[in-house]
Amino acid sequence: MNTKDDNAINDIDNPKTTPYLLSHINEEREFYTSFKNGKLHHSWLICGNKGIGKATLCYRIARYIFSLSNPNILKTLNVNIDTSKSILESIENTQSYDDESYDDNDIDYSYQPEMTISTQQLNTHTKINLNEYDDSPLKLPATHPIFERLIMGGITDLIIIEREYADASKTKLKTEISVEQIRKLKEFFSKTSAEGGYRIAIIDSVDEMNQNSSNALLKILEEAPSQSLLLLVCHNINGLLPTIKSRCRILKLSTIDNENMELLLKNRFPNITNDELRDLINISEGSIGNAINIYTNEGLELQKQFFTLIPEIFNKKNMKIMDLCSLIKDENSFNIFREIIIKFLTNTIKTKSNITLNNLSSDEIKAITTLTTHYPNIKHLFKIREEILHLFELQPSLNLDITAVIISIFERIKNVY
Repeated sequence: MNTKDDNAINDIDNPKTTPYLLSHINEEREFYTSFKNGKLHHSWLICGNKGIGKATLCYRIARYIFSLSNPNILKTLNVNIDTSKSILESIENTQSYDDESYDDNDIDYSYQPEMTISTQQLNTHTKINLNEYDDSPLKLPATHPIFERLIMGGITDLIIIEREYADASKTKLKTEISVEQIRKLKEFFSKTSAEGGYRIAIIDSVDEMNQNSSNALLKILEEAPSQSLLLLVCHNINGLLPTIKSRCRILKLSTIDNENMELLLKNRFPNITNDELRDLINISEGSIGNAINIYTNEGLELQKQFFTLIPEIFNKKNMKIMDLCSLIKDENSFNIFREIIIKFLTNTIKTKSNITLNNLSSDEIKAITTLTTHYPNIKHLFKIREEILHLFELQPSLNLDITAVIISIFERIKNVY
């Protein structure tokens, strides 16, 4: 079951169709060891910052378990199974699993055949094959038949709970996961497995549940049936009910390290420049989802214009604030602008505190120097940051005009006292 189309709002590289996952090998091995030792907990809370691969891990886990424990899935796909071997060992010898004969031209899995990657290739405009860098025991290639079936929504023993669309045209999502959706989950687990193995539910994310749906989920966690698995995506574990946390095994994912961020970005954007890579890695803070969103929505140009404006507002030159405002077309780009400013002010305070920052662009260094020179007392910088954060908090609640907020931000930077 699926409640949301693949072409979801702000859908950055749908985790359902992503065959690779980097930077979380230790967490994947922790789950793998639990499963192989027969000590698999029925509920896992996959938590961490947005855009680091939590949902991708959930789908990877689901594919892996279905490939091992639900043989009826492969039977319906007409895959010959040698019952003396594991399902993966059997299927590796079938024609359906052969890279040369398997036809996946109708579906874009962002997957390429195996190849040897050299250091020199990383510096070219060739799309990188990430499969070679993915050492997870949970990995299944995109040519695996279960991979395609999951994408098409054809696995009966899988249910996906996400926010539903609020309108028939599917242009806006509801703000919450409703209690009715969680009740469907209870019904799902009350039935016998249709394909002879685990029944798996993915909730993306539990942060979006209201009080009623949270209470309904708690009842399911308290009475989880055998051979059931709940995979709960969580962006902010501190906001979750303690009773839900206590009934789950917590798997905390860290932000993605710079090396893997570079690999992921070069795979996603083969023509990206080294300067763009540096700026994206600096601003996205270990979130590949955030980095892709910034790059595809003119975030780097927005950042460049912001850095250029800082010296101008103190030199009283012709300001180009309206040019910057023209790049902020919607709520998404406004949020990108918010992150740019907060990151810049944080870097400025760190610089003033004699903390060495590496790989900053010349534009940002110039902007930081301008601000620290104008405000020699660090308490002024903290005051600027505090007032700008307050403006960002007021904007949605009071529905303030975005252009007016941006102009006010520059006024705060120029005249904090």
